[in-house]
Amino acid sequence: MKRYIALLRGVNVGGKNRVVMSELKLELSKRGLLDVSTYINSGNIMFTSESRSTTEMASTVSQAVSECSGVTCDVVVISSKALQKIVARAPQWWGEDASWKHNLLFIIPPATVEHVVHAIGELKPRIEAVEAGKDVIYQSMSFDQFGKTTTGKLASNPVYKQITIRNYNTVVKLAKLVQTD
Repeated sequence: MKRYIALLRGVNVGGKNRVVMSELKLELSKRGLLDVSTYINSGNIMFTSESRSTTEMASTVSQAVSECSGVTCDVVVISSKALQKIVARAPQWWGEDASWKHNLLFIIPPATVEHVVHAIGELKPRIEAVEAGKDVIYQSMSFDQFGKTTTGKLASNPVYKQITIRNYNTVVKLAKLVQTD
């Protein structure tokens, strides 16, 4: 049995795509996921499961979301161990400067890190940074210069639909919540 995190894209944001997490927890339990819990109301689900592929589990979670709420959303599933490695391998600058916003972009298959980095385009190094990781992209940008950054305009880029984003604090908290070692 392993611990996993399911990251739902675009649920409970600005009153749209409303998913009641308590109902989703029950639906996921009915589908064989164990120790189901959630963190904040923005689509972070932790659970334990037998050996199944992350693709299969993402499909299970997506179907459960649709069944209990009528919302269709993409889902990224990552193991606890993989998330621990992602946090441990983060660039030194990621999460360090309080005057910058720090995010982790999780790639939704079949998109690739290379494709998303290419689609982001040319950065402005003095006010933003990105670095590719394994199935993720570390992103940081100046709060003061946010409107001038390339990465701050991701929502208007078609590649935006191929990622789900979590801020630094959420990622670190999720990693602690699912730490099994």
